Formats: sequence, structure tokens, C-alpha cells
Amino acid sequence: MTLSRRTRGITLTTAALAGAGSLLVAVPAAAHDNPLRLTTVAVPDRNTDLDLGAPGPSAGDGQVFLDDVQRDGETVGTSAGSCMLAVFTETRLVGACTATLTLPEGTITTQGASDENPSVGPTRFVWAVTGGTGRYAGAGGEVTGTFRPGTDIVDLEIDLN
Repeated sequence: MTLSRRTRGITLTTAALAGAGSLLVAVPAAAHDNPLRLTTVAVPDRNTDLDLGAPGPSAGDGQVFLDDVQRDGETVGTSAGSCMLAVFTETRLVGACTATLTLPEGTITTQGASDENPSVGPTRFVWAVTGGTGRYAGAGGEVTGTFRPGTDIVDLEIDLN
């Protein structure tokens, strides 16, 4: 099974973030960076697809990822995380993801779910910021990820409170 970032609908991610991912805490020293704008770029040889459900794409499958995080085109950190499919049909894909962004100033943790039509692919997600370390200690808020069509790139906007 190949669960690309397009299929993850997440990621991050993850974020990978995301992910995707990336975020900022509402402390006075960081207030000028809120919202924090970052980009995650998937690195294929650092993503692992897991075919754990029925053979082929199905509920229970997942992906573990380590993506680059960029600011203004320069790599500034990573987004490590995983996504698990809760539902996968011809018309619906639901995934649950977690991602941790590691940045020079500290880490930001995120978590969320996505619900999309697999024939369309992911367009956007909104996840919770669940914490952080260093400059981002005590972080809360949300991260919005916007997928660039036809790529494994996600633009992140992190609003911290």
C-alpha cells in the first residue's frame, strides 16, 4: 500500500506536519511570530507505509513519517509523526494523526483528524496544538494545513493562544 501525503489527508503528516507541522506559544517573546508560517515537505525515503488492515488501502493502515520543515524556503527542522486510517472507501477517507515539529526554539506537538473524498485528495486540515517545549512550552491553539495541489508540500499556519 502506498499512503502518500495526498492519501493521508493529514499528514503530519505531518506534518506533517505534518505532517505534517509547526506552532508557536503565546508568550511575550514569541508574540511577534504568531501566527507562525511554515511549510512541510515530504521526504519519500523517510516515510513508511503500514498495511495493517485488509490487504490494500483499508481501515487500520497507517504511515510513519519524518518530513522537512521549512521557513522561507530554508529547512529549519523536522515534522515526525504518524497517521492511522479509520475509514477508507471509494468516497471517504478518515485519518487520525499526530505530529511533533522540532524547531531550533523547541518542539510543538499537534493532533487531529481529516475527512476527505479520496478521489479529490486532501485540500486542508485543522488540528489542535497540544503542547510544546522550549520557546513553545505550554503551547495551545490550532494549526491549519493547506495542501499544494499535485505535490507533497503543505503550507502551515499556526495560531497559538
